[in-house]
Amino acid sequence: MRLNRRDFMLSTAALGAATMSSRVLAQSGDPIRIGLLAPLTGFAPDLGRDVQLGAQLAVAQINKAGGVLGRPVELIVRDDKINPNETVAAIRELSGMGVKVFAGGVFTATALAAFGILPSVDAVFMTVHANGDTLTQEKFSPLGFRLNESAAIRGRAAGRLAAKRYPDVVNWSGITTDNEAGDSQWRAFAAGVRKYYPLVAGKEANIIDPIRVKVGANDFKNEIAQIMSGPVEALMLSFPDPATLVQQARPFGWENKVKVFMDMGNDIVLANALGKRTPPNFWTCSDWHYSAYVDKIPEAKQLFDDYRAGTGDDRPSGYVGIAHAAMAVYAQAIATAGTADDTAAIVSALENSTFDTVGGKRSFRKDHQATGDTNMYRFASSDEDTRGWEVAEFFAEDNAEVAPPATPGAKLADEL
Repeated sequence: MRLNRRDFMLSTAALGAATMSSRVLAQSGDPIRIGLLAPLTGFAPDLGRDVQLGAQLAVAQINKAGGVLGRPVELIVRDDKINPNETVAAIRELSGMGVKVFAGGVFTATALAAFGILPSVDAVFMTVHANGDTLTQEKFSPLGFRLNESAAIRGRAAGRLAAKRYPDVVNWSGITTDNEAGDSQWRAFAAGVRKYYPLVAGKEANIIDPIRVKVGANDFKNEIAQIMSGPVEALMLSFPDPATLVQQARPFGWENKVKVFMDMGNDIVLANALGKRTPPNFWTCSDWHYSAYVDKIPEAKQLFDDYRAGTGDDRPSGYVGIAHAAMAVYAQAIATAGTADDTAAIVSALENSTFDTVGGKRSFRKDHQATGDTNMYRFASSDEDTRGWEVAEFFAEDNAEVAPPATPGAKLADEL
Protein backbone atom coordinates (compact mmCIF):
# COMPACT_ATOMS: atom_id res chain seq x y z
CA MET A 1 0.00 0.00 0.00
CA ARG A 2 1.33 3.45 -0.88
CA LEU A 3 0.82 6.11 1.78
CA ASN A 4 0.37 9.74 0.93
CA ARG A 5 3.00 12.09 2.34
CA ARG A 6 0.88 13.21 5.30
CA ASP A 7 0.04 9.64 6.34
CA PHE A 8 3.67 8.65 5.96
CA MET A 9 4.80 11.49 8.23
CA LEU A 10 2.26 10.45 10.85
CA SER A 11 3.34 6.82 10.69
CA THR A 12 7.01 7.80 10.87
CA ALA A 13 6.32 9.96 13.91
CA ALA A 14 4.49 7.03 15.49
CA LEU A 15 7.45 4.75 14.77
CA GLY A 16 9.80 7.20 16.46
CA ALA A 17 7.48 7.48 19.45
CA ALA A 18 7.08 3.71 19.71
CA THR A 19 10.84 3.20 19.57
CA MET A 20 11.27 5.92 22.16
CA SER A 21 8.63 4.49 24.51
CA SER A 22 10.15 1.02 24.50
CA ARG A 23 13.53 2.42 25.41
CA VAL A 24 12.25 4.82 28.04
CA LEU A 25 11.21 1.79 30.08
CA ALA A 26 14.64 0.23 29.72
CA GLN A 27 16.86 3.28 30.11
CA SER A 28 17.26 5.99 32.66
CA GLY A 29 16.86 9.56 31.49
CA ASP A 30 14.20 11.44 29.61
CA PRO A 31 14.16 11.71 25.83
CA ILE A 32 16.31 14.34 24.15
CA ARG A 33 13.81 16.77 22.69
CA ILE A 34 14.51 18.65 19.46
CA GLY A 35 12.15 21.39 18.35
CA LEU A 36 11.47 21.68 14.64
CA LEU A 37 9.86 24.81 13.20
CA ALA A 38 8.65 24.60 9.61
CA PRO A 39 6.03 26.27 7.38
CA LEU A 40 3.29 23.64 7.37
CA THR A 41 0.66 26.15 6.26
CA GLY A 42 0.81 29.33 4.21
CA PHE A 43 2.25 29.65 0.72
CA ALA A 44 5.01 27.02 1.11
CA PRO A 45 3.54 23.98 2.88
CA ASP A 46 5.32 21.53 0.55
CA LEU A 47 8.66 22.84 1.75
CA GLY A 48 7.63 22.54 5.37
CA ARG A 49 6.29 19.02 4.98
CA ASP A 50 9.53 17.87 3.36
CA VAL A 51 11.55 19.44 6.18
CA GLN A 52 9.34 17.66 8.70
CA LEU A 53 9.61 14.36 6.85
CA GLY A 54 13.41 14.50 6.57
CA ALA A 55 13.74 15.23 10.28
CA GLN A 56 11.29 12.47 11.23
CA LEU A 57 13.15 9.91 9.13
CA ALA A 58 16.43 10.93 10.77
CA VAL A 59 15.01 10.68 14.28
CA ALA A 60 13.51 7.25 13.55
CA GLN A 61 16.90 6.05 12.27
CA ILE A 62 18.76 7.52 15.26
CA ASN A 63 16.40 5.85 17.71
CA LYS A 64 16.59 2.53 15.88
CA ALA A 65 20.37 2.70 16.28
CA GLY A 66 20.09 3.24 20.03
CA GLY A 67 19.50 6.97 20.42
CA VAL A 68 22.06 9.45 21.73
CA LEU A 69 23.90 9.08 25.04
CA GLY A 70 21.62 6.14 25.80
CA ARG A 71 18.56 8.35 25.47
CA PRO A 72 15.92 8.34 22.74
CA VAL A 73 15.33 11.43 20.62
CA GLU A 74 11.90 13.05 20.47
CA LEU A 75 11.02 15.48 17.67
CA ILE A 76 8.46 18.17 18.51
CA VAL A 77 7.13 19.97 15.44
CA ARG A 78 5.49 23.38 15.26
CA ASP A 79 4.11 25.31 12.29
CA ASP A 80 5.92 28.66 12.02
CA LYS A 81 3.46 29.81 9.31
CA ILE A 82 6.33 31.82 7.78
CA ASN A 83 5.61 34.32 10.51
CA PRO A 84 8.29 35.72 12.85
CA ASN A 85 5.80 36.14 15.68
CA GLU A 86 4.70 32.51 15.38
CA THR A 87 8.35 31.50 15.40
CA VAL A 88 9.05 33.36 18.62
CA ALA A 89 5.91 32.00 20.27
CA ALA A 90 6.80 28.41 19.33
CA ILE A 91 10.34 28.73 20.67
CA ARG A 92 9.05 30.20 23.93
CA GLU A 93 6.51 27.39 24.25
CA LEU A 94 8.96 24.58 23.59
CA SER A 95 11.75 26.06 25.68
CA GLY A 96 9.26 26.07 28.54
CA MET A 97 9.03 22.30 27.99
CA GLY A 98 12.78 21.98 28.37
CA VAL A 99 13.77 22.00 24.68
CA LYS A 100 17.34 23.28 24.24
CA VAL A 101 17.97 22.66 20.56
CA PHE A 102 15.90 23.77 17.58
CA ALA A 103 16.05 23.41 13.80
CA GLY A 104 14.07 25.07 11.03
CA GLY A 105 14.44 28.54 9.64
CA VAL A 106 13.27 27.77 6.11
CA PHE A 107 12.92 31.50 5.44
CA THR A 108 15.28 34.29 6.49
CA ALA A 109 12.63 36.35 8.30
CA THR A 110 11.69 33.50 10.63
CA ALA A 111 15.33 32.52 11.17
CA LEU A 112 16.18 36.10 12.16
CA ALA A 113 13.32 36.05 14.65
CA ALA A 114 14.59 32.77 16.07
CA PHE A 115 18.16 34.03 16.40
CA GLY A 116 16.90 37.12 18.20
CA ILE A 117 15.16 35.24 20.99
CA LEU A 118 17.81 32.59 21.67
CA PRO A 119 19.69 34.37 24.50
CA SER A 120 16.52 34.88 26.51
CA VAL A 121 15.60 31.18 26.38
CA ASP A 122 19.16 29.78 26.44
CA ALA A 123 18.68 27.60 23.35
CA VAL A 124 20.47 26.74 20.09
CA PHE A 125 18.91 27.11 16.63
CA MET A 126 20.11 25.61 13.33
CA THR A 127 18.74 26.79 9.99
CA VAL A 128 18.04 24.40 7.13
CA HIS A 129 17.32 26.76 4.22
CA ALA A 130 17.29 30.46 5.20
CA ASN A 131 20.04 32.08 3.16
CA GLY A 132 19.97 35.82 3.91
CA ASP A 133 23.56 36.87 4.55
CA THR A 134 22.76 38.91 7.66
CA LEU A 135 22.17 35.73 9.69
CA THR A 136 25.91 35.08 9.89
CA GLN A 137 26.98 38.71 9.41
CA GLU A 138 25.33 41.72 11.10
CA LYS A 139 22.75 39.57 12.93
CA PHE A 140 25.24 36.90 14.00
CA SER A 141 24.17 35.04 17.14
CA PRO A 142 26.54 32.96 19.27
CA LEU A 143 23.64 30.53 19.65
CA GLY A 144 22.60 30.38 15.97
CA PHE A 145 24.06 28.12 13.29
CA ARG A 146 23.40 27.86 9.57
CA LEU A 147 23.76 24.35 8.12
CA ASN A 148 22.63 25.33 4.63
CA GLU A 149 24.48 27.65 2.27
CA SER A 150 24.28 31.39 2.66
CA ALA A 151 23.31 33.49 -0.33
CA ALA A 152 26.93 34.62 -0.50
CA ILE A 153 28.19 31.06 -0.90
CA ARG A 154 25.46 29.68 -3.16
CA GLY A 155 25.48 32.69 -5.47
CA ARG A 156 29.24 32.62 -5.95
CA ALA A 157 29.17 28.88 -6.59
CA ALA A 158 26.44 29.34 -9.20
CA GLY A 159 28.43 32.13 -10.82
CA ARG A 160 31.41 29.81 -11.03
CA LEU A 161 29.26 27.12 -12.65
CA ALA A 162 27.95 29.64 -15.20
CA ALA A 163 31.47 30.55 -16.22
CA LYS A 164 32.50 26.91 -16.53
CA ARG A 165 29.47 25.65 -18.43
CA TYR A 166 28.52 28.72 -20.50
CA PRO A 167 31.68 30.72 -21.20
CA ASP A 168 30.19 32.35 -24.30
CA VAL A 169 27.02 33.55 -22.54
CA VAL A 170 28.14 36.82 -20.97
CA ASN A 171 25.12 39.14 -20.64
CA TRP A 172 23.67 38.24 -17.23
CA SER A 173 20.81 39.76 -15.29
CA GLY A 174 18.37 38.48 -12.69
CA ILE A 175 14.86 38.54 -11.31
CA THR A 176 14.76 38.62 -7.51
CA THR A 177 12.43 39.39 -4.66
CA ASP A 178 12.70 42.94 -3.37
CA ASN A 179 13.91 41.94 0.09
CA GLU A 180 17.13 41.15 1.90
CA ALA A 181 17.23 37.53 0.74
CA GLY A 182 16.78 38.49 -2.92
CA ASP A 183 19.34 41.29 -2.72
CA SER A 184 21.85 38.98 -1.00
CA GLN A 185 21.42 36.33 -3.65
CA TRP A 186 21.88 38.76 -6.53
CA ARG A 187 24.98 40.39 -5.02
CA ALA A 188 26.56 36.99 -4.53
CA PHE A 189 25.72 35.64 -7.97
CA ALA A 190 26.93 38.81 -9.70
CA ALA A 191 30.14 38.67 -7.66
CA GLY A 192 30.67 35.06 -8.75
CA VAL A 193 30.05 35.84 -12.41
CA ARG A 194 32.31 38.89 -12.24
CA LYS A 195 35.12 36.91 -10.60
CA TYR A 196 35.00 33.59 -12.44
CA TYR A 197 34.34 34.59 -16.04
CA PRO A 198 37.81 36.16 -16.38
CA LEU A 199 39.42 33.27 -14.48
CA VAL A 200 37.60 30.41 -16.18
CA ALA A 201 36.24 31.73 -19.49
CA GLY A 202 38.98 34.26 -20.16
CA LYS A 203 36.55 37.12 -20.72
CA GLU A 204 34.58 39.74 -18.82
CA ALA A 205 30.88 39.26 -18.13
CA ASN A 206 28.35 42.05 -18.61
CA ILE A 207 26.34 42.44 -15.40
CA ILE A 208 22.94 44.05 -15.99
CA ASP A 209 20.91 45.40 -13.07
CA PRO A 210 18.34 42.86 -11.84
CA ILE A 211 14.57 43.25 -11.87
CA ARG A 212 13.01 43.15 -8.41
CA VAL A 213 9.50 41.79 -7.81
CA LYS A 214 7.23 41.68 -4.78
CA VAL A 215 6.93 38.43 -2.86
CA GLY A 216 3.73 36.78 -4.11
CA ALA A 217 3.73 38.60 -7.47
CA ASN A 218 2.06 36.63 -10.26
CA ASP A 219 1.91 39.08 -13.18
CA PHE A 220 5.28 39.43 -14.90
CA LYS A 221 4.35 41.06 -18.20
CA ASN A 222 6.30 44.25 -17.50
CA GLU A 223 9.36 42.29 -16.42
CA ILE A 224 9.16 40.10 -19.52
CA ALA A 225 8.93 43.15 -21.78
CA GLN A 226 11.96 44.68 -20.08
CA ILE A 227 14.01 41.54 -20.64
CA MET A 228 12.92 41.16 -24.25
CA SER A 229 13.90 44.75 -25.09
CA GLY A 230 17.38 44.59 -23.57
CA PRO A 231 20.66 42.73 -24.13
CA VAL A 232 19.96 40.03 -21.49
CA GLU A 233 20.80 36.49 -22.62
CA ALA A 234 20.94 34.70 -19.26
CA LEU A 235 18.99 35.04 -16.01
CA MET A 236 19.54 34.32 -12.35
CA LEU A 237 16.18 33.66 -10.65
CA SER A 238 15.62 34.20 -6.93
CA PHE A 239 11.90 34.42 -6.24
CA PRO A 240 9.18 31.88 -5.41
CA ASP A 241 7.32 31.51 -8.73
CA PRO A 242 9.54 31.14 -11.82
CA ALA A 243 7.04 28.66 -13.29
CA THR A 244 4.42 31.38 -13.76
CA LEU A 245 7.05 33.66 -15.26
CA VAL A 246 8.05 31.02 -17.81
CA GLN A 247 4.44 30.33 -18.74
CA GLN A 248 3.69 34.03 -19.28
CA ALA A 249 6.91 34.61 -21.22
CA ARG A 250 6.62 31.74 -23.67
CA PRO A 251 4.27 33.52 -26.13
CA PHE A 252 6.87 36.31 -26.45
CA GLY A 253 9.50 33.84 -27.66
CA TRP A 254 11.94 34.54 -24.88
CA GLU A 255 13.27 30.98 -24.89
CA ASN A 256 15.04 31.98 -28.11
CA LYS A 257 16.53 34.98 -26.31
CA VAL A 258 17.35 33.69 -22.82
CA LYS A 259 19.92 30.93 -23.23
CA VAL A 260 20.51 29.95 -19.59
CA PHE A 261 18.45 30.05 -16.38
CA MET A 262 19.99 29.75 -12.91
CA ASP A 263 17.36 29.28 -10.20
CA MET A 264 18.68 29.73 -6.68
CA GLY A 265 16.71 27.14 -4.79
CA ASN A 266 13.17 26.24 -5.84
CA ASP A 267 14.47 22.72 -6.45
CA ILE A 268 12.04 19.92 -7.27
CA VAL A 269 9.01 22.09 -6.55
CA LEU A 270 9.96 24.14 -9.62
CA ALA A 271 10.82 21.11 -11.74
CA ASN A 272 7.42 19.57 -11.02
CA ALA A 273 5.67 22.85 -11.80
CA LEU A 274 7.43 23.30 -15.15
CA GLY A 275 7.45 19.68 -16.32
CA LYS A 276 7.34 19.49 -20.10
CA ARG A 277 7.33 23.30 -20.30
CA THR A 278 10.90 23.47 -19.01
CA PRO A 279 13.06 25.73 -21.20
CA PRO A 280 16.53 24.54 -22.29
CA ASN A 281 19.50 24.99 -19.96
CA PHE A 282 17.42 25.40 -16.81
CA TRP A 283 19.37 24.88 -13.57
CA THR A 284 18.24 24.89 -9.97
CA CYS A 285 20.08 24.71 -6.65
CA SER A 286 19.27 22.18 -3.97
CA ASP A 287 20.22 21.80 -0.32
CA TRP A 288 20.74 18.11 -1.07
CA HIS A 289 20.52 16.42 -4.45
CA TYR A 290 20.13 12.71 -3.78
CA SER A 291 21.76 11.55 -7.04
CA ALA A 292 25.10 12.95 -5.91
CA TYR A 293 25.25 10.83 -2.75
CA VAL A 294 23.17 7.65 -2.81
CA ASP A 295 25.98 5.66 -4.44
CA LYS A 296 28.68 7.11 -2.16
CA ILE A 297 27.25 7.52 1.34
CA PRO A 298 25.36 4.62 2.98
CA GLU A 299 23.27 6.99 5.11
CA ALA A 300 22.15 8.83 1.98
CA LYS A 301 21.11 5.54 0.40
CA GLN A 302 19.19 4.62 3.56
CA LEU A 303 17.39 7.95 3.57
CA PHE A 304 16.50 7.60 -0.10
CA ASP A 305 15.24 4.04 0.42
CA ASP A 306 13.20 4.96 3.50
CA TYR A 307 11.70 7.96 1.73
CA ARG A 308 10.79 5.98 -1.38
CA ALA A 309 9.37 3.08 0.62
CA GLY A 310 7.10 5.38 2.55
CA THR A 311 5.99 7.82 -0.12
CA GLY A 312 6.28 5.91 -3.39
CA ASP A 313 8.23 8.89 -4.73
CA ASP A 314 11.77 8.50 -6.07
CA ARG A 315 12.74 12.19 -6.14
CA PRO A 316 13.13 13.58 -2.62
CA SER A 317 13.69 17.30 -2.46
CA GLY A 318 16.72 18.94 -0.92
CA TYR A 319 14.58 19.92 2.07
CA VAL A 320 14.33 16.26 3.03
CA GLY A 321 18.09 15.86 2.98
CA ILE A 322 19.06 19.06 4.80
CA ALA A 323 16.54 18.46 7.58
CA HIS A 324 17.88 14.92 8.01
CA ALA A 325 21.38 16.39 8.13
CA ALA A 326 20.41 18.83 10.89
CA MET A 327 19.20 15.98 13.10
CA ALA A 328 22.38 14.02 12.41
CA VAL A 329 24.58 17.01 13.24
CA TYR A 330 22.75 17.60 16.50
CA ALA A 331 23.09 13.92 17.42
CA GLN A 332 26.84 14.00 16.81
CA ALA A 333 27.31 17.31 18.66
CA ILE A 334 25.30 16.17 21.69
CA ALA A 335 27.27 12.92 21.81
CA THR A 336 30.52 14.92 21.70
CA ALA A 337 29.29 17.36 24.36
CA GLY A 338 28.21 14.49 26.58
CA THR A 339 25.01 16.32 27.40
CA ALA A 340 21.78 17.49 25.81
CA ASP A 341 21.00 19.94 28.58
CA ASP A 342 24.00 22.29 28.61
CA THR A 343 23.66 24.87 25.84
CA ALA A 344 27.25 26.09 26.17
CA ALA A 345 28.59 22.55 25.81
CA ILE A 346 26.48 21.91 22.70
CA VAL A 347 27.61 25.20 21.12
CA SER A 348 31.23 24.29 21.88
CA ALA A 349 30.75 20.91 20.20
CA LEU A 350 29.28 22.56 17.11
CA GLU A 351 31.80 25.38 16.73
CA ASN A 352 34.70 24.88 14.31
CA SER A 353 33.77 21.21 13.93
CA THR A 354 33.08 18.86 11.02
CA PHE A 355 30.13 16.49 10.84
CA ASP A 356 29.04 13.58 8.66
CA THR A 357 25.73 14.04 6.86
CA VAL A 358 23.78 12.51 3.99
CA GLY A 359 25.24 15.33 1.88
CA GLY A 360 28.86 14.69 2.81
CA LYS A 361 30.88 16.52 5.43
CA ARG A 362 29.75 19.90 6.77
CA SER A 363 32.10 22.16 8.75
CA PHE A 364 31.09 25.17 10.84
CA ARG A 365 33.30 28.25 10.65
CA LYS A 366 33.73 30.89 13.36
CA ASP A 367 30.69 32.74 11.95
CA HIS A 368 28.63 29.55 12.46
CA GLN A 369 28.19 29.17 8.70
CA ALA A 370 28.65 25.62 7.43
CA THR A 371 30.69 24.87 4.35
CA GLY A 372 30.38 21.68 2.32
CA ASP A 373 29.01 20.83 -1.11
CA THR A 374 27.02 23.11 -3.36
CA ASN A 375 24.40 21.03 -5.20
CA MET A 376 22.96 22.09 -8.55
CA TYR A 377 21.27 20.18 -11.31
CA ARG A 378 19.93 20.86 -14.78
CA PHE A 379 16.50 19.44 -15.47
CA ALA A 380 14.96 19.03 -18.89
CA SER A 381 11.55 18.28 -20.34
CA SER A 382 10.79 14.63 -21.02
CA ASP A 383 8.07 12.90 -23.01
CA GLU A 384 8.79 9.58 -21.30
CA ASP A 385 8.71 10.64 -17.65
CA THR A 386 5.27 10.79 -16.03
CA ARG A 387 6.15 14.12 -14.40
CA GLY A 388 7.35 15.57 -17.67
CA TRP A 389 10.95 16.20 -16.64
CA GLU A 390 14.20 14.44 -15.91
CA VAL A 391 17.57 15.29 -14.38
CA ALA A 392 19.90 15.91 -17.31
CA GLU A 393 23.06 16.54 -15.27
CA PHE A 394 24.07 17.42 -11.73
CA PHE A 395 27.10 18.38 -9.73
CA ALA A 396 28.17 18.54 -6.09
CA GLU A 397 31.25 20.69 -5.54
CA ASP A 398 32.94 21.87 -2.36
CA ASN A 399 32.07 25.50 -1.72
CA ALA A 400 34.74 26.44 0.83
CA GLU A 401 36.86 28.04 -1.91
CA VAL A 402 34.09 30.38 -3.08
CA ALA A 403 32.91 31.32 0.42
CA PRO A 404 33.76 34.87 1.52
CA PRO A 405 35.85 35.20 4.71
CA ALA A 406 34.08 34.62 8.01
CA THR A 407 33.37 38.01 9.61
CA PRO A 408 30.68 37.43 12.26
CA GLY A 409 28.95 40.60 13.39
CA ALA A 410 30.18 42.66 10.44
CA LYS A 411 28.47 43.59 7.20
CA LEU A 412 29.48 41.43 4.26
CA ALA A 413 31.95 43.29 2.09
CA ASP A 414 30.31 44.59 -1.09
CA GLU A 415 32.14 43.10 -4.07
CA LEU A 416 30.11 44.84 -6.78
